[in-house]
Amino acid sequence: MLRQIIVTLCWLPLSLLALSSQAGAVEPAATPAQVAPARQGGALFKVQRAGQSAYVFGTIHVGRADFYPFDDKILQALQHSSSVALEIDPGNTQGLSALVSKYGIYADGTSLPPELPQALQQQLNPLLERYGLTPAAVANMKPWLLATLLGISEYSYQGYLPQYGVDGSLAAFAKSHGKPLIELETAEQQLSLLGKLTAAEQIQFLQDSIDEIQDPEKAQRSLQLITLWRNGDVEGLTAMLADMTSDDTFTGKFVQRALLDERNPGLADGIARLAGTTPRAFVGIGMLHLVGQHSVLALLEQRGYTVTRIY
Repeated sequence: MLRQIIVTLCWLPLSLLALSSQAGAVEPAATPAQVAPARQGGALFKVQRAGQSAYVFGTIHVGRADFYPFDDKILQALQHSSSVALEIDPGNTQGLSALVSKYGIYADGTSLPPELPQALQQQLNPLLERYGLTPAAVANMKPWLLATLLGISEYSYQGYLPQYGVDGSLAAFAKSHGKPLIELETAEQQLSLLGKLTAAEQIQFLQDSIDEIQDPEKAQRSLQLITLWRNGDVEGLTAMLADMTSDDTFTGKFVQRALLDERNPGLADGIARLAGTTPRAFVGIGMLHLVGQHSVLALLEQRGYTVTRIY
């Protein structure tokens, strides 16, 4: 599930979280009692240039109840902020159904099973049963959409639920405190990234996703990545991201190219605009956008911004 956690940590169209809750209920697996962590998760930075500044917080799009409340440093930054910016507003579902139909649903009467190799179909059926999904419920989904739904469902099964996603909590804070909520991207931009894949590429994406969910070692490492987020371990996240995107598979290359490298400049542009026009903006984006050689923070530093870690 290594690449699927990249999708969850740094991309995962937030609107698809609503789709997963509608498609089927997932009963979380029993998890052993854990000692409460010393910190609540994520990392907070302040970017500054020529008197302009913004807070940038690394988020995760699923979570647990014990991710909250936010640390005092994060709450202080939120309280003093003039606006909150996210990749997209997770509550903005207007037009979502049309976008999902446009990019993720077969519109010509085609159904999924005939498109899949028999071996892949045999792997898929037990996972659908595990997540409380019926073949009929996913029959009209294109492979990329089904792969994303499986990833969300697996996190739910492991106890990391969409309703505890950090982005949703930041959006709720903004709305309850009367702060403007700004979108750095659109749902269509996010959905189109996978919707543009060829049929063969989508099937490969689905195959890679299923293989990783079923691999115990990779599943364990995916949970370790969430631990790194909880600990705010930027160095550990950087190393694991490099490992996950260094393979020669289609999915590894696609994640690096489309979900990170192609989006990071636009996210950096949005933060720069906010810093210049909106005093004390608070920005929350997927944590993996903030680590690595071509991260959003690295791009801002190249533009003359000073990046200081606060939490």
